[in-house]
Amino acid sequence: MVEILLKRYLWLIDTLKRGGEMTYDEIADKWERSSVNDNDTTLSKRTFYNHCQAIARHFGIDIECRRGRGLNLYRIANPEAIEENSLVKWAMDSFSLGELLLGNAAISEKILLEDVPSGREWLEPILKALQENREVHIDYENFFGKTFTGTVRPLCVKLFKRRWYMLVLVENGEKRKFSLDRIKDLTLLDTTFKYPSRFNPSDHFEHFYGINAWDDATPEKIVVRAYAELPGYLRSLPLHHTQREIKTTDNYADFAMELVPTFDFEQELLLHRDQIEVLQSQSLRDEMAKLVNRMTNLYHNNV
Repeated sequence: MVEILLKRYLWLIDTLKRGGEMTYDEIADKWERSSVNDNDTTLSKRTFYNHCQAIARHFGIDIECRRGRGLNLYRIANPEAIEENSLVKWAMDSFSLGELLLGNAAISEKILLEDVPSGREWLEPILKALQENREVHIDYENFFGKTFTGTVRPLCVKLFKRRWYMLVLVENGEKRKFSLDRIKDLTLLDTTFKYPSRFNPSDHFEHFYGINAWDDATPEKIVVRAYAELPGYLRSLPLHHTQREIKTTDNYADFAMELVPTFDFEQELLLHRDQIEVLQSQSLRDEMAKLVNRMTNLYHNNV
């Protein structure tokens, strides 16, 4: 029932976001033709008003009525509430995309999607643990065969490159991350814990790219030079939220950012092959040169 209501709330938000000001009849008509309405129900005024109140309560999105000449027009009064809440925005974007794809199910063979590895089955109990500050017990094994069995205290979850990760506190107070698709078993416990008041998940990852992050790290100024078509790609999809373009020429563009260079960031740079060059910091430039040399040796040794 909760899942059904959530879909209805997201549908109503998405409908008003797209349609701007709409009458109740226009909204009800769209509901009649919506793929979410799989039971062919009608949207009564009472249900509509209840949905509006629930959306304000759960999402902080206010749907107001403007009374015109013989018409009551409904709209989202504070659209910034969607943009400012990353979770709501992500959910809305995902829902809108899902609606679009379901509306084109007849040509599903022409729509190719990326699969997300298993692990979503653990997401629901982990989110419940985060809501109620409850401990969970996990059995875990990474790709190298290293195992972990014990009770952990979830701090947050993060989606990165099609995998869900959970950041936790273990018994000694150390922070560790676990990929959900490598969890063998998970039990939501009745025991609760006091969530660390000084910990903020966004702040924890602020100076990092990817999932690897740690406390008390000092970000560095990183400058990369992008060649060929890569400048346009980096302008549309920045490597990091601190990225800024500092030099532009006909042949290349330089981008600066402030972050801690990690394995994840180095991997991202290598994805762009010879279209990117690290200019600064020198330590990162040296590390990239070592990686390229090791790769060269691998290919020379196998010729």
